[in-house]
Amino acid sequence: MIAAPPLLSSCAAATLGGMATAHHAPDEILKAAEPPLVFCPLGFERRACMRFGKLPVITTGPGPHAIARAFAERERWPVREPRLVILLGLAGGLGESAKAGQSVRVAAVADQDGSVLFEAPSVESGARVVEVGSIVASPADKRALAMRSKADICDLESRAFATCARAAGLPWAIVRGVGDDARSSLPAEMADFVDERGETRLPRVVAALARRPSLLRDLLRIARDSRAAMREAAFEADALGCLDGLDLCGPGSPLLVFGGSFDPPHARHATVLAEAMRELRAPAAMVVPAAINPLKAGTPPADPEARLAMCRANFAGAVSDFPSEVRLSRIEIDRPGPSYTIDTVLSLLERRPALAGGIRFLVGDDAIRRIESWHRWRELLALATPAVVVRPPSTRASVLEFLGGFAATTGFADARSWLLDVPPVDLASTGIRASVARGTRPEGLSDGVWREIAARGLYGFGGDR
Repeated sequence: MIAAPPLLSSCAAATLGGMATAHHAPDEILKAAEPPLVFCPLGFERRACMRFGKLPVITTGPGPHAIARAFAERERWPVREPRLVILLGLAGGLGESAKAGQSVRVAAVADQDGSVLFEAPSVESGARVVEVGSIVASPADKRALAMRSKADICDLESRAFATCARAAGLPWAIVRGVGDDARSSLPAEMADFVDERGETRLPRVVAALARRPSLLRDLLRIARDSRAAMREAAFEADALGCLDGLDLCGPGSPLLVFGGSFDPPHARHATVLAEAMRELRAPAAMVVPAAINPLKAGTPPADPEARLAMCRANFAGAVSDFPSEVRLSRIEIDRPGPSYTIDTVLSLLERRPALAGGIRFLVGDDAIRRIESWHRWRELLALATPAVVVRPPSTRASVLEFLGGFAATTGFADARSWLLDVPPVDLASTGIRASVARGTRPEGLSDGVWREIAARGLYGFGGDR
Protein backbone atom coordinates (compact mmCIF):
# COMPACT_ATOMS: atom_id res chain seq x y z
CA MET A 1 0.00 0.00 0.00
CA ILE A 2 1.43 3.38 -0.98
CA ALA A 3 0.75 6.04 1.62
CA ALA A 4 2.56 9.24 0.83
CA PRO A 5 3.29 11.22 4.01
CA PRO A 6 1.37 14.47 4.31
CA LEU A 7 3.33 17.50 3.25
CA LEU A 8 3.28 20.82 5.03
CA SER A 9 1.41 23.34 2.95
CA SER A 10 3.71 25.57 0.91
CA CYS A 11 6.86 26.13 2.96
CA ALA A 12 5.27 25.95 6.40
CA ALA A 13 8.12 23.60 7.25
CA ALA A 14 10.39 26.62 7.30
CA THR A 15 8.28 28.14 10.05
CA LEU A 16 8.45 24.98 12.12
CA GLY A 17 12.13 24.79 11.28
CA GLY A 18 12.77 27.71 13.59
CA MET A 19 11.58 25.48 16.45
CA ALA A 20 9.43 28.29 17.80
CA THR A 21 6.61 27.36 20.15
CA ALA A 22 4.46 29.22 22.61
CA HIS A 23 7.14 28.57 25.25
CA HIS A 24 10.40 28.88 23.32
CA ALA A 25 12.02 31.62 21.27
CA PRO A 26 12.90 30.48 17.76
CA ASP A 27 16.42 29.42 16.97
CA GLU A 28 18.56 31.89 15.08
CA ILE A 29 19.89 30.40 11.86
CA LEU A 30 23.52 31.45 11.51
CA LYS A 31 24.02 29.46 8.33
CA ALA A 32 21.17 28.19 6.20
CA ALA A 33 21.81 24.94 4.39
CA GLU A 34 22.12 25.08 0.63
CA PRO A 35 19.07 24.06 -1.42
CA PRO A 36 18.39 20.47 -2.48
CA LEU A 37 19.66 19.20 -5.82
CA VAL A 38 17.43 17.12 -8.09
CA PHE A 39 18.82 14.28 -10.22
CA CYS A 40 16.76 13.36 -13.30
CA PRO A 41 17.92 10.40 -15.39
CA LEU A 42 16.09 11.63 -18.51
CA GLY A 43 16.02 14.96 -20.27
CA PHE A 44 12.22 14.84 -20.44
CA GLU A 45 12.13 14.47 -16.65
CA ARG A 46 14.51 17.40 -16.15
CA ARG A 47 12.43 19.65 -18.39
CA ALA A 48 9.27 18.73 -16.46
CA CYS A 49 11.04 19.46 -13.19
CA MET A 50 12.15 22.87 -14.46
CA ARG A 51 8.66 23.64 -15.74
CA PHE A 52 6.71 22.70 -12.62
CA GLY A 53 9.33 23.01 -9.87
CA LYS A 54 11.85 25.52 -8.57
CA LEU A 55 14.80 23.38 -7.46
CA PRO A 56 18.17 23.16 -9.22
CA VAL A 57 18.34 20.02 -11.37
CA ILE A 58 20.82 18.00 -13.40
CA THR A 59 20.35 15.26 -15.99
CA THR A 60 22.39 12.14 -15.23
CA GLY A 61 21.46 9.73 -18.00
CA PRO A 62 19.68 6.43 -17.32
CA GLY A 63 20.94 3.52 -15.26
CA PRO A 64 23.20 2.93 -12.25
CA HIS A 65 26.47 3.76 -14.03
CA ALA A 66 25.14 7.18 -15.00
CA ILE A 67 24.18 7.86 -11.37
CA ALA A 68 27.65 6.85 -10.18
CA ARG A 69 29.22 9.12 -12.80
CA ALA A 70 27.06 12.06 -11.69
CA PHE A 71 28.23 11.68 -8.08
CA ALA A 72 31.85 11.33 -9.22
CA GLU A 73 31.52 14.68 -10.99
CA ARG A 74 30.37 16.55 -7.91
CA GLU A 75 32.59 19.52 -8.70
CA ARG A 76 30.25 20.21 -11.65
CA TRP A 77 27.07 20.30 -9.57
CA PRO A 78 25.28 23.66 -9.48
CA VAL A 79 24.97 23.19 -5.69
CA ARG A 80 28.17 21.93 -4.07
CA GLU A 81 26.78 21.12 -0.60
CA PRO A 82 23.07 20.39 -1.12
CA ARG A 83 21.16 19.74 2.07
CA LEU A 84 19.28 16.98 0.25
CA VAL A 85 19.67 15.10 -3.03
CA ILE A 86 16.49 13.96 -4.75
CA LEU A 87 16.14 11.33 -7.46
CA LEU A 88 13.20 12.42 -9.59
CA GLY A 89 11.78 10.66 -12.62
CA LEU A 90 9.45 8.03 -14.00
CA ALA A 91 8.94 4.51 -12.71
CA GLY A 92 6.85 1.51 -13.60
CA GLY A 93 3.98 0.43 -11.38
CA LEU A 94 4.06 -3.06 -9.90
CA GLY A 95 1.31 -2.91 -7.27
CA GLU A 96 -2.33 -2.06 -7.73
CA SER A 97 -1.93 1.09 -5.66
CA ALA A 98 0.63 2.57 -8.08
CA LYS A 99 -1.63 4.41 -10.50
CA ALA A 100 -0.40 5.75 -13.82
CA GLY A 101 -0.17 9.53 -13.83
CA GLN A 102 0.39 9.80 -10.06
CA SER A 103 3.54 10.41 -8.02
CA VAL A 104 4.93 8.47 -5.07
CA ARG A 105 7.55 9.23 -2.47
CA VAL A 106 9.82 6.28 -1.74
CA ALA A 107 10.24 5.05 1.83
CA ALA A 108 12.47 2.04 1.10
CA VAL A 109 14.70 0.62 -1.61
CA ALA A 110 14.32 -3.15 -1.87
CA ASP A 111 16.34 -5.93 -3.45
CA GLN A 112 14.67 -8.23 -5.92
CA ASP A 113 14.49 -10.92 -3.21
CA GLY A 114 12.28 -8.65 -1.09
CA SER A 115 14.90 -7.58 1.46
CA VAL A 116 15.14 -3.89 2.32
CA LEU A 117 18.46 -2.36 1.29
CA PHE A 118 17.89 1.26 2.30
CA GLU A 119 15.28 3.19 4.22
CA ALA A 120 14.84 6.77 3.10
CA PRO A 121 15.67 9.27 5.86
CA SER A 122 12.82 11.43 7.14
CA VAL A 123 10.13 9.38 5.33
CA GLU A 124 7.89 7.47 7.72
CA SER A 125 5.62 5.90 5.10
CA GLY A 126 5.61 5.64 1.36
CA ALA A 127 6.37 3.32 -1.54
CA ARG A 128 8.88 0.55 -1.85
CA VAL A 129 10.99 0.63 -5.02
CA VAL A 130 13.17 -2.05 -6.62
CA GLU A 131 15.93 -1.36 -9.11
CA VAL A 132 15.94 -3.47 -12.27
CA GLY A 133 18.41 -3.80 -15.11
CA SER A 134 16.00 -3.17 -17.96
CA ILE A 135 12.42 -2.10 -18.66
CA VAL A 136 9.82 -4.46 -17.22
CA ALA A 137 7.36 -4.48 -20.11
CA SER A 138 4.60 -7.05 -19.64
CA PRO A 139 1.93 -7.31 -16.93
CA ALA A 140 3.05 -10.89 -16.25
CA ASP A 141 6.65 -9.81 -15.64
CA LYS A 142 5.45 -6.96 -13.41
CA ARG A 143 3.37 -9.35 -11.31
CA ALA A 144 6.28 -11.74 -10.93
CA LEU A 145 8.64 -8.94 -9.89
CA ALA A 146 6.09 -7.57 -7.42
CA MET A 147 5.75 -10.96 -5.77
CA ARG A 148 9.52 -11.46 -5.47
CA SER A 149 10.44 -7.97 -4.35
CA LYS A 150 7.29 -6.88 -2.49
CA ALA A 151 7.84 -3.54 -4.24
CA ASP A 152 5.23 -1.06 -5.41
CA ILE A 153 7.27 0.40 -8.27
CA CYS A 154 10.45 -0.34 -10.23
CA ASP A 155 13.10 1.85 -11.82
CA LEU A 156 16.65 1.66 -13.16
CA GLU A 157 18.51 3.85 -10.64
CA SER A 158 17.17 3.80 -7.08
CA ARG A 159 19.68 1.38 -5.54
CA ALA A 160 22.64 3.13 -7.14
CA PHE A 161 21.32 6.53 -6.07
CA ALA A 162 20.84 5.56 -2.42
CA THR A 163 24.27 3.89 -2.38
CA CYS A 164 26.03 6.94 -3.82
CA ALA A 165 24.17 9.43 -1.62
CA ARG A 166 25.05 7.53 1.54
CA ALA A 167 28.69 7.23 0.47
CA ALA A 168 28.74 11.00 -0.11
CA GLY A 169 27.20 11.64 3.31
CA LEU A 170 24.16 13.37 1.85
CA PRO A 171 20.54 13.00 2.99
CA TRP A 172 18.51 11.64 0.08
CA ALA A 173 14.97 11.17 -1.16
CA ILE A 174 13.39 9.47 -4.15
CA VAL A 175 10.24 10.75 -5.83
CA ARG A 176 8.83 8.87 -8.78
CA GLY A 177 6.02 9.52 -11.21
CA VAL A 178 4.23 6.36 -12.33
CA GLY A 179 4.36 6.33 -16.12
CA ASP A 180 2.77 2.90 -16.56
CA ASP A 181 0.76 0.82 -14.10
CA ALA A 182 0.87 -2.89 -13.35
CA ARG A 183 -1.76 -3.75 -15.97
CA SER A 184 -0.17 -1.82 -18.84
CA SER A 185 2.23 -3.20 -21.40
CA LEU A 186 5.20 -1.22 -22.65
CA PRO A 187 6.26 -1.52 -26.30
CA ALA A 188 9.49 -3.48 -26.67
CA GLU A 189 10.86 -0.74 -28.92
CA MET A 190 10.98 1.75 -26.00
CA ALA A 191 14.18 0.23 -24.66
CA ASP A 192 15.99 1.76 -27.65
CA PHE A 193 14.37 5.21 -27.56
CA VAL A 194 16.76 6.89 -25.06
CA ASP A 195 20.50 7.49 -25.42
CA GLU A 196 23.15 7.36 -22.69
CA ARG A 197 22.65 11.08 -21.94
CA GLY A 198 18.96 10.57 -21.22
CA GLU A 199 17.74 12.26 -24.40
CA THR A 200 15.16 10.83 -26.81
CA ARG A 201 16.46 9.32 -30.03
CA LEU A 202 13.88 10.84 -32.35
CA PRO A 203 15.08 9.07 -35.51
CA ARG A 204 14.58 5.71 -33.84
CA VAL A 205 11.10 6.69 -32.66
CA VAL A 206 10.20 7.71 -36.21
CA ALA A 207 11.65 4.49 -37.63
CA ALA A 208 9.70 2.38 -35.12
CA LEU A 209 6.46 4.18 -36.03
CA ALA A 210 7.13 3.62 -39.72
CA ARG A 211 7.54 -0.10 -39.10
CA ARG A 212 4.51 -0.34 -36.80
CA PRO A 213 2.04 2.57 -37.07
CA SER A 214 -0.18 1.09 -34.34
CA LEU A 215 2.62 1.92 -31.91
CA LEU A 216 1.45 5.55 -31.98
CA ARG A 217 -1.55 4.83 -29.78
CA ASP A 218 0.62 3.28 -27.06
CA LEU A 219 3.13 6.10 -27.21
CA LEU A 220 0.44 8.74 -26.90
CA ARG A 221 -1.00 6.98 -23.84
CA ILE A 222 2.42 6.71 -22.23
CA ALA A 223 3.22 10.35 -23.02
CA ARG A 224 -0.05 11.51 -21.46
CA ASP A 225 0.45 9.52 -18.28
CA SER A 226 4.13 10.46 -18.06
CA ARG A 227 3.40 14.19 -18.31
CA ALA A 228 0.77 13.97 -15.59
CA ALA A 229 3.03 11.86 -13.37
CA MET A 230 6.01 14.17 -13.75
CA ARG A 231 3.89 17.20 -12.96
CA GLU A 232 2.82 15.65 -9.67
CA ALA A 233 6.32 14.35 -8.94
CA ALA A 234 7.85 17.80 -9.55
CA PHE A 235 5.42 19.32 -7.06
CA GLU A 236 6.29 16.61 -4.55
CA ALA A 237 10.02 17.23 -4.98
CA ASP A 238 9.46 20.97 -4.61
CA ALA A 239 7.71 20.38 -1.30
CA LEU A 240 10.80 18.48 -0.11
CA GLY A 241 12.74 21.62 -0.88
CA CYS A 242 10.94 23.30 2.03
CA LEU A 243 12.57 20.93 4.52
CA ASP A 244 15.34 22.54 6.53
CA GLY A 245 18.39 20.93 8.09
CA LEU A 246 16.57 19.94 11.28
CA ASP A 247 13.85 18.20 9.26
CA LEU A 248 16.55 15.98 7.78
CA CYS A 249 18.06 14.96 11.14
CA GLY A 250 17.41 11.55 12.61
CA PRO A 251 19.16 8.21 13.16
CA GLY A 252 22.18 8.08 10.89
CA SER A 253 21.99 11.82 10.16
CA PRO A 254 22.28 13.42 13.59
CA LEU A 255 21.60 16.84 14.97
CA LEU A 256 24.88 17.90 16.58
CA VAL A 257 24.32 19.87 19.79
CA PHE A 258 27.26 21.99 20.96
CA GLY A 259 26.67 23.28 24.46
CA GLY A 260 28.90 25.03 26.93
CA SER A 261 29.61 28.26 28.74
CA PHE A 262 31.38 29.88 25.75
CA ASP A 263 32.95 32.31 28.16
CA PRO A 264 34.20 33.56 25.73
CA PRO A 265 33.80 31.57 22.50
CA HIS A 266 37.02 30.98 20.56
CA ALA A 267 37.73 30.42 16.86
CA ARG A 268 38.61 26.79 17.71
CA HIS A 269 35.03 26.32 18.92
CA ALA A 270 33.88 27.06 15.37
CA THR A 271 36.47 24.91 13.62
CA VAL A 272 35.87 21.87 15.81
CA LEU A 273 32.14 22.20 15.19
CA ALA A 274 32.74 22.23 11.42
CA GLU A 275 35.08 19.22 11.69
CA ALA A 276 32.59 17.26 13.76
CA MET A 277 29.71 18.09 11.43
CA ARG A 278 31.69 16.74 8.49
CA GLU A 279 32.71 13.54 10.25
CA LEU A 280 29.19 12.84 11.52
CA ARG A 281 27.56 14.03 8.27
CA ALA A 282 25.21 16.12 10.36
CA PRO A 283 22.51 17.98 8.40
CA ALA A 284 22.33 20.56 11.20
CA ALA A 285 24.13 21.72 14.31
CA MET A 286 22.89 23.77 17.24
CA VAL A 287 25.06 26.01 19.40
CA VAL A 288 23.56 26.19 22.90
CA PRO A 289 25.14 28.61 25.40
CA ALA A 290 24.40 27.59 28.98
CA ALA A 291 22.71 29.96 31.39
CA ILE A 292 24.44 28.35 34.36
CA ASN A 293 26.95 25.58 33.72
CA PRO A 294 26.44 23.24 36.69
CA LEU A 295 30.02 21.97 36.31
CA LYS A 296 31.41 25.50 36.67
CA ALA A 297 29.09 26.88 39.32
CA GLY A 298 32.07 28.27 41.24
CA THR A 299 33.10 30.48 38.33
CA PRO A 300 30.35 33.03 37.60
CA PRO A 301 30.24 33.48 33.82
CA ALA A 302 29.68 36.62 31.84
CA ASP A 303 26.08 37.70 31.44
CA PRO A 304 24.13 35.12 29.35
CA GLU A 305 23.04 37.72 26.80
CA ALA A 306 26.66 38.80 26.37
CA ARG A 307 27.77 35.21 25.78
CA LEU A 308 24.90 34.71 23.34
CA ALA A 309 26.04 37.79 21.43
CA MET A 310 29.64 36.55 21.41
CA CYS A 311 28.50 33.15 20.11
CA ARG A 312 26.58 34.88 17.35
CA ALA A 313 29.69 36.82 16.36
CA ASN A 314 32.01 33.82 16.63
CA PHE A 315 30.00 31.21 14.73
CA ALA A 316 28.40 33.57 12.21
CA GLY A 317 31.89 34.75 11.31
CA ALA A 318 32.84 31.20 10.33
CA VAL A 319 29.82 30.19 8.25
CA SER A 320 31.92 29.40 5.18
CA ASP A 321 33.54 26.56 7.14
CA PHE A 322 30.30 24.81 8.01
CA PRO A 323 29.06 22.11 5.62
CA SER A 324 25.40 22.50 6.52
CA GLU A 325 22.90 24.34 8.71
CA VAL A 326 24.04 25.96 11.98
CA ARG A 327 21.66 27.43 14.55
CA LEU A 328 22.08 29.46 17.72
CA SER A 329 19.60 28.54 20.45
CA ARG A 330 18.38 30.34 23.57
CA ILE A 331 16.88 27.14 24.92
CA GLU A 332 19.14 27.03 28.00
CA ILE A 333 19.47 30.77 28.53
CA ASP A 334 15.68 31.11 28.71
CA ARG A 335 15.25 28.13 31.04
CA PRO A 336 15.48 28.93 34.78
CA GLY A 337 18.05 27.17 36.92
CA PRO A 338 21.16 25.17 36.03
CA SER A 339 21.56 24.21 32.37
CA TYR A 340 21.40 20.42 32.41
CA THR A 341 22.03 18.68 29.08
CA ILE A 342 19.32 16.10 29.79
CA ASP A 343 16.72 18.88 30.04
CA THR A 344 17.85 20.30 26.70
CA VAL A 345 17.69 16.91 24.98
CA LEU A 346 14.24 16.20 26.40
CA SER A 347 13.03 19.61 25.24
CA LEU A 348 14.35 19.00 21.73
CA LEU A 349 12.67 15.60 21.58
CA GLU A 350 9.40 17.04 22.83
CA ARG A 351 9.44 19.66 20.11
CA ARG A 352 10.72 17.29 17.38
CA PRO A 353 9.97 13.62 18.13
CA ALA A 354 11.62 12.60 14.83
CA LEU A 355 14.97 13.43 16.44
CA ALA A 356 14.72 10.27 18.58
CA GLY A 357 17.94 8.33 18.11
CA GLY A 358 19.43 11.21 16.13
CA ILE A 359 21.03 13.59 18.65
CA ARG A 360 24.79 13.80 19.28
CA PHE A 361 26.29 16.22 21.79
CA LEU A 362 29.80 17.56 21.22
CA VAL A 363 31.97 17.32 24.31
CA GLY A 364 35.64 17.27 25.28
CA ASP A 365 37.18 14.19 26.85
CA ASP A 366 37.74 16.15 30.07
CA ALA A 367 33.99 16.48 30.45
CA ILE A 368 33.17 12.92 29.38
CA ARG A 369 35.54 11.62 32.05
CA ARG A 370 33.18 13.25 34.58
CA ILE A 371 29.96 12.14 32.89
CA GLU A 372 28.88 10.08 35.90
CA SER A 373 28.60 13.32 37.88
CA TRP A 374 26.19 14.80 35.32
CA HIS A 375 22.53 15.20 36.16
CA ARG A 376 20.60 12.02 35.15
CA TRP A 377 23.58 10.89 33.08
CA ARG A 378 22.28 7.40 32.30
CA GLU A 379 19.04 8.79 30.94
CA LEU A 380 21.01 11.30 28.90
CA LEU A 381 23.21 8.63 27.32
CA ALA A 382 20.12 6.57 26.49
CA LEU A 383 18.66 9.50 24.55
CA ALA A 384 21.71 11.16 22.99
CA THR A 385 25.17 9.96 22.02
CA PRO A 386 28.33 11.88 22.93
CA ALA A 387 30.63 13.07 20.16
CA VAL A 388 33.95 13.21 22.01
CA VAL A 389 37.01 15.25 21.04
CA VAL A 390 40.47 14.97 22.57
CA ARG A 391 41.63 17.83 24.77
CA PRO A 392 45.33 17.99 25.71
CA PRO A 393 47.07 16.73 27.73
CA SER A 394 44.93 13.70 26.84
CA THR A 395 45.86 11.68 23.79
CA ARG A 396 43.68 9.67 21.45
CA ALA A 397 45.04 6.46 22.93
CA SER A 398 44.32 7.52 26.51
CA VAL A 399 40.76 8.61 25.62
CA LEU A 400 40.07 5.29 23.88
CA GLU A 401 41.41 3.49 26.93
CA PHE A 402 39.09 5.45 29.20
CA LEU A 403 36.07 4.88 26.95
CA GLY A 404 36.81 1.16 26.81
CA GLY A 405 36.87 0.98 30.58
CA PHE A 406 33.71 3.08 30.78
CA ALA A 407 31.96 0.66 28.41
CA ALA A 408 32.99 -2.32 30.51
CA THR A 409 31.82 -0.84 33.81
CA THR A 410 28.63 0.95 32.75
CA GLY A 411 27.16 -1.21 29.98
CA PHE A 412 27.40 1.45 27.25
CA ALA A 413 29.12 -0.96 24.88
CA ASP A 414 29.53 1.53 22.05
CA ALA A 415 31.49 4.05 24.11
CA ARG A 416 34.72 3.72 22.13
CA SER A 417 32.84 4.75 18.98
CA TRP A 418 31.97 8.08 20.58
CA LEU A 419 35.47 9.44 19.90
CA LEU A 420 35.70 11.56 16.76
CA ASP A 421 38.67 11.56 14.43
CA VAL A 422 39.34 15.32 14.55
CA PRO A 423 42.41 17.27 15.70
CA PRO A 424 42.74 17.83 19.47
CA VAL A 425 41.04 20.90 20.93
CA ASP A 426 43.39 22.95 23.09
CA LEU A 427 41.38 25.72 24.75
CA ALA A 428 41.66 27.43 28.13
CA SER A 429 39.01 30.06 28.79
CA THR A 430 40.65 31.05 32.08
CA GLY A 431 43.82 32.11 30.24
CA ILE A 432 41.80 33.98 27.62
CA ARG A 433 39.94 35.98 30.26
CA ALA A 434 43.21 36.73 32.08
CA SER A 435 44.74 38.06 28.86
CA VAL A 436 41.77 40.36 28.33
CA ALA A 437 42.08 41.65 31.89
CA ARG A 438 45.75 42.46 31.19
CA GLY A 439 44.68 44.46 28.13
CA THR A 440 46.01 41.90 25.64
CA ARG A 441 43.94 40.49 22.83
CA PRO A 442 44.26 36.69 22.96
CA GLU A 443 45.00 34.75 19.81
CA GLY A 444 42.01 33.02 18.26
CA LEU A 445 39.35 35.54 19.23
CA SER A 446 37.44 36.69 16.16
CA ASP A 447 37.05 40.39 15.44
CA GLY A 448 33.35 40.12 16.25
CA VAL A 449 33.97 38.53 19.66
CA TRP A 450 36.64 41.09 20.48
CA ARG A 451 34.26 43.93 19.60
CA GLU A 452 31.61 42.45 21.91
CA ILE A 453 34.13 42.19 24.74
CA ALA A 454 35.25 45.77 24.23
CA ALA A 455 31.74 47.20 23.85
CA ARG A 456 30.47 45.43 26.96
CA GLY A 457 33.62 45.83 29.07
CA LEU A 458 33.78 42.08 29.71
CA TYR A 459 36.50 40.29 31.70
CA GLY A 460 37.95 43.54 33.02
CA PHE A 461 38.44 45.10 29.58
CA GLY A 462 39.23 48.78 29.94
CA GLY A 463 39.64 48.57 33.70
CA ASP A 464 42.61 49.62 35.84
CA ARG A 465 45.67 47.55 35.01
